[in-house]
Amino acid sequence: MRLPLAPTFHEEAERYALRFCCEDCAHFDPDENACAHEWPDDEHRTAFYADPACDRLVFCKEFELR
Repeated sequence: MRLPLAPTFHEEAERYALRFCCEDCAHFDPDENACAHEWPDDEHRTAFYADPACDRLVFCKEFELR
């Protein structure tokens, strides 16, 4: 699911300790640095949201918090 990124998103994500990226998912394999289900994960990674040009929030339907 893709949603427009609100201007306050980064500040609120920090304040509320939101977790939504692959690196926080139970299906993320840190040894392989990839999704254990082999889903493409470019738009779900922490680095994607660190880019100031990022203008959307992309949720993975398989995300499961560790």
